[in-house]
Amino acid sequence: MSLENTLKYRVGVVALLFSATVINSFDRASLSVAVPFIIKDFGVTAAVMGVGLSAFFMAYVLGNLFGGLLADRFGAKIVLGASFTIWSVFSALTGFAQNITHIILVRFGVGIGEGPYFPAAIKVIGGIFPTEERGFVVGFNSSGNRVGLTLCPIVMAFLITSWGWRVAFYITGGVCLVWVLLWAIFFKDLSRAPVAGGVPKPKAEKLKWGVLLQNKAIIGITVVKFTQDFLQYLFLTWIPSYLITGRHFSVLEMGFYTTLAFGTAAVAQPFVGFLSDQLIRWRWSINRARKTVQVGLQLLSATIIVTGWTDNVGLAIFFMVLAISAESACAGHIWTIITDVIPEAYVGSVGGLINAIGAIGGVVSPIVTGVLVTVTGNFQLALTIGGGSILIATVFLLFVVPSLNEPWHDSLGVKGALPSRA
Repeated sequence: MSLENTLKYRVGVVALLFSATVINSFDRASLSVAVPFIIKDFGVTAAVMGVGLSAFFMAYVLGNLFGGLLADRFGAKIVLGASFTIWSVFSALTGFAQNITHIILVRFGVGIGEGPYFPAAIKVIGGIFPTEERGFVVGFNSSGNRVGLTLCPIVMAFLITSWGWRVAFYITGGVCLVWVLLWAIFFKDLSRAPVAGGVPKPKAEKLKWGVLLQNKAIIGITVVKFTQDFLQYLFLTWIPSYLITGRHFSVLEMGFYTTLAFGTAAVAQPFVGFLSDQLIRWRWSINRARKTVQVGLQLLSATIIVTGWTDNVGLAIFFMVLAISAESACAGHIWTIITDVIPEAYVGSVGGLINAIGAIGGVVSPIVTGVLVTVTGNFQLALTIGGGSILIATVFLLFVVPSLNEPWHDSLGVKGALPSRA
């Protein structure tokens, strides 16, 4: 059967990936909604429960490292389908947990399953869409993350209230497996198809990891990803507490403003991607377009510092929503840059490595923030450090990451990989 990269095919792929991203973030956040009920049923402390919550991130790092390599080796269709199956099954198994050890094990399984998802998804997008379209597609796909975070508290609260937390995980984990069937039936992996004339595509050369880890471009982008994720996970884990304890909002007010922030972020991500692509269509160079957008978003993200120090509640909320939206768009747009500078054959492996190191920022950030809040008694220093972290990302993007216009070849010992001047 002949495969063609038609508009219908591309729209179908985007729809499948967007829905998968929504489910991905939903299953990642679902445990946090059930925490009060699990603590009560198991009779554990919040500190012990924290170990269960952190198990996901530890496994997520490993899942990224190996998942990206497997996606390049076996193709995105197989790896992404397996990834989705693993995290959905373990999410459903959460409902069978009888103690905190079981929670740690199932969350480790969810993390292992979710780890390969973004490297594999970006590999799909990079192989189908040209440079001038990737920004919007990556942004739209990434916005599914914020949609999932918006839907999760509402859906999980309804299910838990109606049938209990165990049934909530049975339902959400089980229903999500339907997506795997749709993926298996409808997605055709063009990267595995032969080129014109039926000639098989040449096998990609092997990456030289020792050279990779010394590469200026990879080092710069990895630091950018780490510092951005540091701020992102500060938002995901501590903003609700900041609004309640730092600004003395009610639970309902906290829910409204958190939903407002992530809802705005879901709209911002595809818009920013479209803008980045449009600049290229207006004959901006790839380097100028991508870096201008990314740096602008990073500077806007850093305005979270204002939120921490202003006494004006209206200003605090305004800059909080602005910073969360900008950082969310940053998180999506950096993947566009990754697809621009790394060939399709290697984007799973290299993207997985970058995302794994970024995820370490997700492990560190909640801990550092918690310590700072405990020591200082407020969120001012924590938000300042979070905002400062993304300013470091700006410095590395401007002064360490080489021009994205350079011919990306031979510096890793493989053709078309990274700039020779790196």
